[in-house]
Amino acid sequence: MNSFVHDDKDTRAVTVGFTPTLGDGLPASRLEVPGSDRTAAAAPHILLATTGQLPSTARLAMELRDAGAQVSLISPSNHPARALDLINDRLIYRAWSPRGSLERALRRLRPDMVVPCDEITVRDLHAIAQATADRFVKQVIVRSTSSISQFPIITSRAALLCLAKRLGVRVPASRPLPENGTLDEWMKEHRAPFVLKADGSWAGFGVRIVSNAATAKDAYANMTRPASGRLAVREALLEGNYFGIRPWLRGERPAMSVQGYVDGWPANIGVACWQGEVLASVCAESVATTSATGPSTVARIIRNAEMEEAARRVVGALGLSGMIGFDFMIEAATGDAYLIEMNPRNTPICAVRLGAGRDLAEALVARLAGRPERERSPRTEQDIVVFFPDTWKEDPTSHFLRSGYHDVPWEEPELVRVLMQPERRERYGILRALRRLWLMVNSDRENPR
Repeated sequence: MNSFVHDDKDTRAVTVGFTPTLGDGLPASRLEVPGSDRTAAAAPHILLATTGQLPSTARLAMELRDAGAQVSLISPSNHPARALDLINDRLIYRAWSPRGSLERALRRLRPDMVVPCDEITVRDLHAIAQATADRFVKQVIVRSTSSISQFPIITSRAALLCLAKRLGVRVPASRPLPENGTLDEWMKEHRAPFVLKADGSWAGFGVRIVSNAATAKDAYANMTRPASGRLAVREALLEGNYFGIRPWLRGERPAMSVQGYVDGWPANIGVACWQGEVLASVCAESVATTSATGPSTVARIIRNAEMEEAARRVVGALGLSGMIGFDFMIEAATGDAYLIEMNPRNTPICAVRLGAGRDLAEALVARLAGRPERERSPRTEQDIVVFFPDTWKEDPTSHFLRSGYHDVPWEEPELVRVLMQPERRERYGILRALRRLWLMVNSDRENPR
């Protein structure tokens, strides 16, 4: 797995439990939302935008193209999806001018929709929509995400849970932490353990489970430091990821929040939505993850009415469009599903085609094209999905590779070849030496933000 500038977190796979039972559904609530304004049954043009390297972006591109869309990509020059012949246009997302390069891409390509695939891109799109004088650029961002008035809620974990609670969605206790004193107030009212979270982080980075007051104080101080120059330089040298340089130079600090800890296991739902309406969704429980708070490398497909209703309510209230992920914790004692955060961008489960009602790419493309949905055959009938190449790289002997559906894009052999390559930091002798030196120098230092 690629590392990120937010943390030096261990990314070894973690196996988690799962349950065959489903949570109880929430009371029905239907919010009226506008439909699509597109009527022509033409092939819609979708721009995928990402600053990262996640394979799920390539997988989504394949599904969207198979559903009939034209797909373009703006990404770093070394993104694996650039190996796909099906990509119409390949533009560079430049770390030194990220918002400028993204806005120029929107002006040049004039897509029907832009789908962000990481949190940095979400924030860049929001900033562009609020600052641009270009009417088309503003309109396509709003059409692809939500109204500008909702942006502060979409990018704030605490504000999102506050909204969800008002909508009747089950959530853990939560509070924004504008300063250290607010954490003291929280600890007077809530017993440990609890969870500290930094806005703008992803893949489990910027999340700390703390078990006592002393640990909480240290973690809060560590997580609210300005973006780390050490890690920004490491990412640039070892990973070829230059998007941490500007936050470091600007001395950016994340907004913080705290959540109550839910004793259970993680689950998530990916939804395709359009202007506040959920078009299709897939629910899954995590079977194995990259770390204690990281994303799934192995997932079990489930049906969960409570998760589906929670997603419908939040999507409707925010008027969301695009591919969205919602993370939950399933409480061990009750089976209740607690919403813990929203990912306002594509997540790996969004590209897993599972048939009618659970084919997110087809549902979104059909709505954009103004045509009925087609029923495409599912990728698998199995309930265990193993995401490629994470499990294969971590443990080539894993029994999940034999017992579950291994989501290898065999129809794109060049993509498979690219994804099977060692990480950049392991590919070259000089980088291996630098990584060993880094680990030696930093072995006795607490993981910084």
